[in-house]
Amino acid sequence: MLRRVAQIAAITGAAMAVLTATAGATPATQSDSAGILACHTAHTPTQTSGWVHGKGEGTCSQQAFVYIQRLRAWGWEAEGSNSYQGPGSAVASWNCSGSGHYTYRTLVQWHDGTGAKGTYSPEVRFAC
Repeated sequence: MLRRVAQIAAITGAAMAVLTATAGATPATQSDSAGILACHTAHTPTQTSGWVHGKGEGTCSQQAFVYIQRLRAWGWEAEGSNSYQGPGSAVASWNCSGSGHYTYRTLVQWHDGTGAKGTYSPEVRFAC
């Protein structure tokens, strides 16, 4: 019985990982380079009537993607996205009307020669 429960948990976890990966941004790692990280900023999400917004900006000359993410039981899910060609900024928005109370954050993601890098905003909880 315990083995069966472990198998179901493993299958469910794998399915949720696939769903999360296809529903949003590819996983990012926090950059170790202070210079690259310093040129990208993820601002704390804000809320207007029925909408959540996440702003990202950068001074580097590269393309960056901005995601507004919502924390779900299986992990972070990208709900809205936008992009900018740096230096510049963009706002990702999501209509959260009627979705309840959730925790949100902004992710700014870019690619360098070693793969995906990203920086996250502080988390904030909103009722929509």
